[in-house]
Amino acid sequence: MKKHVFRISVVILVVILAVVSFYMLYVHVPYYNYHHQLNTIRNQICEENNYEYMDYFSEYRGKDTYYMLKVKINGVLSYVAYDQDLKLVDTYQGDVANEEDVKKEIENKYKTDISQLDIAYENQRFVYYGRQQNDDMLLYVYYDLASGEFMKAVKLGE
Repeated sequence: MKKHVFRISVVILVVILAVVSFYMLYVHVPYYNYHHQLNTIRNQICEENNYEYMDYFSEYRGKDTYYMLKVKINGVLSYVAYDQDLKLVDTYQGDVANEEDVKKEIENKYKTDISQLDIAYENQRFVYYGRQQNDDMLLYVYYDLASGEFMKAVKLGE
């Protein structure tokens, strides 16, 4: 009886080791490498351009991929967009629409709650970009960063 318990325990431990190894090699390591690469890109942009980083960086994948940063340039709060070649595409320095007001407008218009708005670069403009997905629908919304005005939406489903 003790032999069988020992063998079953060994098999269970080997299965657990295999699952953990699979997770580490095929999920965690690529995830870590991707985020490490984004951090390297963010740091490179800030260091090469003497930007003061203001705790906002995102990768926007629309028609093209852009790296969006919130920085201070000579003491002025700015949003910058860089392409995949790390070349400056555009800079915005000015007033920004209230994010909560934009979220309320989205909720009223589409009867859905978008918990997070990101900053993106779409159609040569800085925009608030939101995405909401459930079982029946996928919704992308774009609002002008400066004015908070609706630009476009893409709704799939329902």
